[in-house]
Amino acid sequence: MNSKNRITYLDMAKGAGIILMITGHLTGSLQAIDFKPYFSPLYQFIASFHMPLFFIISGILLRLTGEEEKEMGLIVLRKARTLLLPYASFSLIYFTINICTCLFQPDLLQFSDLWRFFIYSVTLRGVSVLWFLPALFLGEILFLWCRKRMDKQALITLFCVTGLLVFFFSPLFGSSVWEESLLLMAAGALLHALARGLLACSFLLVGYLAAEAVTAGEKRSFAGFLLGAAMLVATGFLGSLNGSVDLNYMVFGNYFLYMVCACLGSFGVILVCKHIPPSRLLLFYGCNSLVIMATHMEFKVMLHTIRFSYWLNQYVTRAKEWVLYATMAVFMTVVLMGIVWLFDHWLYFLIGKRRPERRYKISEER
Repeated sequence: MNSKNRITYLDMAKGAGIILMITGHLTGSLQAIDFKPYFSPLYQFIASFHMPLFFIISGILLRLTGEEEKEMGLIVLRKARTLLLPYASFSLIYFTINICTCLFQPDLLQFSDLWRFFIYSVTLRGVSVLWFLPALFLGEILFLWCRKRMDKQALITLFCVTGLLVFFFSPLFGSSVWEESLLLMAAGALLHALARGLLACSFLLVGYLAAEAVTAGEKRSFAGFLLGAAMLVATGFLGSLNGSVDLNYMVFGNYFLYMVCACLGSFGVILVCKHIPPSRLLLFYGCNSLVIMATHMEFKVMLHTIRFSYWLNQYVTRAKEWVLYATMAVFMTVVLMGIVWLFDHWLYFLIGKRRPERRYKISEER
């Protein structure tokens, strides 16, 4: 949707999703430094729904923008520009960073390991967090192609079946057989990418079907906020029962429980964001979700955030733990603002933009 027609609370929900993603990655890194008993439950809660949230929001937007009514060729070109071009750009940047690591820190990465990164990039499996972009591209293109040819009932049947098939075969993607040769590695990576795209269709369908219900009613209400909060609490409880999951590596635990958590948590976040006042912080993270997702780890932002925060924390005498996490939040946000500004004003062509434009003006039109 263009900047004039954006729905504020969906951007805020994306912002909440990105913050949850960063929190999950931080939690994973901090466990090796200073393990806390709440790290594991927090990570399980976040992982249970934070990536499906983005697919579900995309499904809502597909319905609201009437994408299935547009010409398929134009859709593919536009999606390639906004998803595959950033994917290619950041993949190249990542590869350059990895080459520098091989040269200057050979104890961390060997040149022989670069084949894996190359294969993962060209097969659309993706390196690090970049897996999400081709998964969304493949999912949206396949979903819209099927929607043009099927009614809703057939679409529901199709993507319920494909979702179950992906779950049934998901253990194969973790098999060591794919490591036996470069050819097998490429085949496994390609199948992995296609499987993610199929699973993305299931979440896109959920958002597509729920779009009218989600966007019904424009007024904020405390009851709506409480319902969203209750859904998040339920997600936390059910997520703890299902254990650790990871959509990237196709680890779901109990598939039905995973889908329930994914939907409950996603709609919980959307409802909470819909029924709270607009937040500039959430909008910043939501409107810049692509750049923030792609840079917060591989650009070493998270690494330097942790180092700086622990260095500063040694001089804190009270509430050390709270100050540590607050420092991380502020430091990372400031650094990411600088990176976003760089891409908005100088490197916009790498993320599919024709000219630098970004406005963070909050509109009360919801």
